[in-house]
Amino acid sequence: MPVKKVTPRAGLLQLAKLVAGDLRRGEASLGLQTIGAALSDNPETVLVALDLLFAEVRKKRRNDDLCDAFIFMIGEALNEVRMALESNPDGSGLQLVTEVRQKLTEAAHSDSLPPALLMALAQQFATAKFDLGDELRAGLAAASERMSAQSTGIGPEDITGHYAAMAEALGHDPFLIHEQLSQQLAVFPDEQRIVIIGSFITSEVPSMREAALGWLLDPSPSVAKQVAQGIAAAAKQGQLSAESAERIVLMRPWLEEGVQAILDAAVRACRQRGLRPAAKPVVQIGTVIASGCDGAGAQSVFVVLKRGRKLALASLLVKQGFGVRDAWIREDLSRREADQFLAEAGRQIDTFDASPEIVQAIIAHRLADNLDKHKPPPFGLVQFLEAVSPVQVRPRRVATASLIEQLLDGVPSERQSAKAIAAALADSKLWPREYAFLQSWFEHSEAVSAIAGAKGTKKQREEAVLRDILSHRRARWAELLAWTAKAAEDEVEGEERIDFALVARELLGDRPLSEIPLAIWIAKNTVAASTSY
Repeated sequence: MPVKKVTPRAGLLQLAKLVAGDLRRGEASLGLQTIGAALSDNPETVLVALDLLFAEVRKKRRNDDLCDAFIFMIGEALNEVRMALESNPDGSGLQLVTEVRQKLTEAAHSDSLPPALLMALAQQFATAKFDLGDELRAGLAAASERMSAQSTGIGPEDITGHYAAMAEALGHDPFLIHEQLSQQLAVFPDEQRIVIIGSFITSEVPSMREAALGWLLDPSPSVAKQVAQGIAAAAKQGQLSAESAERIVLMRPWLEEGVQAILDAAVRACRQRGLRPAAKPVVQIGTVIASGCDGAGAQSVFVVLKRGRKLALASLLVKQGFGVRDAWIREDLSRREADQFLAEAGRQIDTFDASPEIVQAIIAHRLADNLDKHKPPPFGLVQFLEAVSPVQVRPRRVATASLIEQLLDGVPSERQSAKAIAAALADSKLWPREYAFLQSWFEHSEAVSAIAGAKGTKKQREEAVLRDILSHRRARWAELLAWTAKAAEDEVEGEERIDFALVARELLGDRPLSEIPLAIWIAKNTVAASTSY
């Protein structure tokens, strides 16, 4: 399904029909995968899609497939907008988020949409990690009450049966269960979520109790604390498994001190009962690859695991300034499927042979970003670490200068000489042709837009970016290059990590940026990119 940038209502409606067909067939076509980016490039189309969805819902004979398509499109676009705003907090997407929130708030308080549809849209908004706001949450709470009023005759046994059916459908995988339910519960106020999560903690279904651990990493401190208290109470009643206790220990360094103290008592209560976690199947770690850092600060890790005759793929995404953003495992892959995935990743991003130790270092550094932002990592990180590196990883920020020193430790002095540095700097002029991740290395801000719109030649604008923008951002780009060097540390062939580290050190130092070809590239790429937004 080809995707075109269409803004007219008729064109957008036709696009939604194509998306509906893809969703109905369960196809992940290229168009379906890129629809969010296509819409987010023109924020007005997202608002038009929202209006078209509202109009479709109000029809006497609405097309549910079309409604699902619009919801999907809006959700994908919001995710793209969130990533763009992380790179440029003052970008145009900020106004779009405000307008979408306002439209949802008005719909919630006017009772003009079916509650189920309103909740589905709010879930898309929350899944994109945008704050719903108190006014919208209040409207959603009212909508939830209307839904409950319409659902007569539902008792505790029905709810228990629902949980059991959900757990069964998701293979009793606590990580999948948490992922599914966390998106649904994100639209509720904290007070309601605490009550619902409390029912998971005391559920008769073991995998539901295991999934409840995920809310220890809830972004709301009050929710995390109440969940910890509920788990501690369950532990006293002998309802905390040895596996859960081990996972709590793994997560402990990522939690607030007050929550840690509550959970310490829960773990002690479990261990006093003499329980030991069940033996797990032996896992063999195969391929480990890590990507370079892109211009937004994102870095990916992929690990192929062998479990018996089947393979699994573990994936991790971290981002500078935000921390660990995503982690998941895809089970039951054939060798061919795993190889195809790695080959596709290699085509899309530059990857380097890595090791579990390198992955641990990346995670520890980025967990410090999570703590600074007061945004815990995803529950999937527990699953990732259990498979790849089953040891407790504590947040530990590494200063860029220290990282570079570690990378160059043991490198012969002649390889760090003035001549070697000059050679590395000269080579950096060619890197944008060799490494795809450097195509996304550019600045994106209001200050850049001002320079791009100023009078003068292209070269003058590039010089202005180098002088007025990059001179204040040297440390950021040095950090990204240093962690790219870390990703390449175990490369057998080539000496990329040495050259990356040497140029990163020059970026961090006092050398004029005009003498660093990589910095000149960033300036040129910034001016070129600024013409497209």
